[in-house]
Amino acid sequence: MLRSSRQKYIAVAAAVLSLACAIPSLAHHGFTGAYNAKRPIYMEGTVESVTVAYPHVEMTIQVKGTASVPNELPDIAKLGIADVMKLLTVAEPGSYELQIAGLQQELEGRIAKGDAIALVALQNCLPPKQYRSRWLRVASGEVVSLGGRTQTEVNGCENT
Repeated sequence: MLRSSRQKYIAVAAAVLSLACAIPSLAHHGFTGAYNAKRPIYMEGTVESVTVAYPHVEMTIQVKGTASVPNELPDIAKLGIADVMKLLTVAEPGSYELQIAGLQQELEGRIAKGDAIALVALQNCLPPKQYRSRWLRVASGEVVSLGGRTQTEVNGCENT
């Protein structure tokens, strides 16, 4: 009997520990993402605010005027989006709030308020239609990018 109670206690403790570890993940991924890889958006602007922290870099940029997409964007093929250069559209003037996933270490100390930057962003098909970027050209001219597609990228917003 004592052994059975001990096994139950261990099982309950393991379940509670598993749940406790899962809560931060659920809180972080509490939204549904469906980022439109068929309409990548090229932005050039000035950083209004930036927070480099785990799990995402959060940034607001101000786009003034309409830029044109350069003929070449170094490392853009790493995004894994077929024909990305042909698909790029240019952002309209305005203020854009973005998340940058997986590049916290690479951007630490390399991006600040007032910097002129360029980036390629994908917009979420689902409300609140936020933007996410994995390719940036920082003020120094260096490109920082995260390769490969993510599980939250979709080929168009028609079915979301």
